[in-house]
Amino acid sequence: MKNEHLDHPGQATYTNVQEPLLKRVDRKYAAEEFLNLIGYERGFLFTVRELLLRPNKLIHHYLSTDRNACTKPVTFLFLCSVIYSLITSYLEVDVFSEEQLQKQYGASSVNNVMLWVQNNYGYANILMLLFIAFWTKIFFKKYSYNIYEIGVLLCFIMGEGMLWLSIHPIVGKFVTNAILDIVIFSIIMIYISWAIGQFFGGGFKNYLKALFAYLLGFFSFEILAILIGIAIDLITKKI
Repeated sequence: MKNEHLDHPGQATYTNVQEPLLKRVDRKYAAEEFLNLIGYERGFLFTVRELLLRPNKLIHHYLSTDRNACTKPVTFLFLCSVIYSLITSYLEVDVFSEEQLQKQYGASSVNNVMLWVQNNYGYANILMLLFIAFWTKIFFKKYSYNIYEIGVLLCFIMGEGMLWLSIHPIVGKFVTNAILDIVIFSIIMIYISWAIGQFFGGGFKNYLKALFAYLLGFFSFEILAILIGIAIDLITKKI
């Protein structure tokens, strides 16, 4: 039957259609729209919240059920690294000062490499993930997860750790305290160990293995950086 309420083709009619009742545009609606805009429900902030409270559930859900329920793991790690880098750059606060590196490594290429790591810690953290993934695979080899799935795990967990680390330059801008540094870094290591251990079923043994995997990955990366610096010195001296 032809619709008599249309004045011309393409004109919409609202008389014969039962429209659903929409929420009133008020303060509550505006707040919900804002949270949706910044990704609180299924975006970045949702991912941050779930990784803080329920990392095991979020990551398993991503791997086995729904990969559109949160921010993609590599994207999440990259965004967290960018946030950290922007904060340290804006506040001009370094985790380790150039003077400390100079005392430790002297005027060598090792110092230059470590200085690059210091100034680009957010991105160096992505490279460090490869070493941590290797050791995680070794310590949890009895589980069926492949290296790529472990990579997904670490992208999420280390990204969350980068956000925790972002607290350091903010507080360090106003307070210089060695105890505070130890507390912040301890919290990060405890969180990473807890989250990785939770992913593999929890228990003291798994938490301890997760801690060793993280520390060995960290030190493996540091050793490689030092070896690269030494190699550069040896090559330049020969030239």
